[in-house]
Amino acid sequence: MIKNLMIPNDGSKYSQKAIDFGIELASKIGANVIAVYIIDENTAYSYDSLEDEGNEILHNITKKASEHGVEVAEHLITGDPLRDMRLIAIKTNADGIVVNIRWKDEAEKGIFGIVADRIIKTFEIPVIIIKE
Repeated sequence: MIKNLMIPNDGSKYSQKAIDFGIELASKIGANVIAVYIIDENTAYSYDSLEDEGNEILHNITKKASEHGVEVAEHLITGDPLRDMRLIAIKTNADGIVVNIRWKDEAEKGIFGIVADRIIKTFEIPVIIIKE
């Protein structure tokens, strides 16, 4: 049984499907949501703008989830998405994860595509894939 459903988000338009699905699923099965936004420690973008974006995304997830009676724990960190996504899952006792994938080929994969690929291959919890 899934009690803590992790929903990582990269701020892309594609990830909204994963958020919507994850919240709906959590509502139906009585799970909590672990909303995650990781600012890549190697980014060339402004940290402040990414932090603002992350906080806004997490706030929107929490707001939407509360409309469905779902509790949310928000996690915004700066780190390495490839490494830290797994650590967050372990530390929060996530027992399921919803990820979006959006690439058609290796050239389109991008950093979140690589993270989703790693999650699919290495996580020992159920992974629900929402494909664009």
